[in-house]
Amino acid sequence: MGVLNIQIENHPVWNAVVSICGIAYFIAWSYSFYPQLILNYKRKRTTGLSPDFIYLNPLGFLALTIWSWGAYFSPIAREQYSNRHDGHLPQISKSDLAFSLHAFIISLVTLFQVWWYARSSKPIDIYSRESQPLLHDQSYSHEHPRSSSSGLKENSLISKNPTKPSLLIQIVLGILILTPIISAILVWLGKYEFLDWLYLISSIKLIISPLKYIPQVILNWKLRSVEGFAIGQIICDMIGSTLSFAQLVISSIFIDGDPGGIVANPAKLGLSFLSFAFDSVFIIQKYWFFRNEGKEDEREGGPGDEEEH
Repeated sequence: MGVLNIQIENHPVWNAVVSICGIAYFIAWSYSFYPQLILNYKRKRTTGLSPDFIYLNPLGFLALTIWSWGAYFSPIAREQYSNRHDGHLPQISKSDLAFSLHAFIISLVTLFQVWWYARSSKPIDIYSRESQPLLHDQSYSHEHPRSSSSGLKENSLISKNPTKPSLLIQIVLGILILTPIISAILVWLGKYEFLDWLYLISSIKLIISPLKYIPQVILNWKLRSVEGFAIGQIICDMIGSTLSFAQLVISSIFIDGDPGGIVANPAKLGLSFLSFAFDSVFIIQKYWFFRNEGKEDEREGGPGDEEEH
């Protein structure tokens, strides 16, 4: 078995395939952030984009960055991992390092866009159909002007600020920030190993992924449209998810000879599956459920167009 492992590790074909998958997934996943940035810039507003999604995204990618860089560079974490996995090392690639840091920075830029365009937009835009979908049906946007004021006063559970996350997400954010701080103290006291703390950080990313996508799915459903949410990022995200998973499987099985390395990288494995699943939902919403929605608004001048004339 030892001879077999050496032969596989030195196999140039698999190494080349892993490198190609890593470069391709980095390009696809990294590019997936830019359609939303461009769309926000062109529209000069971010209505239709879930505030919960925007606030959770930077924290999730910060967690992914800490896990990836810690497992790759920390001698302590690598030694602890090796002791638990028969001498094998964490399946972290250089493309994982580059993507996680890039994603964290770009998600912060998107959050800044939300703040900036909310600051420069007219107050009345806050109560448009796009930004308050949980209060009003789409048909109310023009035919029922009364929903723009009285409806807001009647429902105190919905934030009147579309750039502010919901109360539930605010609580979740507080818990997700406080938990690793407490765990770090326990590691310092010798109760847990540093690798356990990194695994906790990676689990935060896995928790955030569905939490950030579900509000956007609901928002699209309430709007009966995906306007404001760039579908181009979803296509690239799906491609990146597939390539990232392929790289993890190939590097674990055919290069390192350790199938357990797939499960031992929960952040990369879980992110690939969750992203692919929710991307499928967004594509169905875009091209099946709401494929004809919003076209009439575009012909007649949808909500918010008046500010461009």
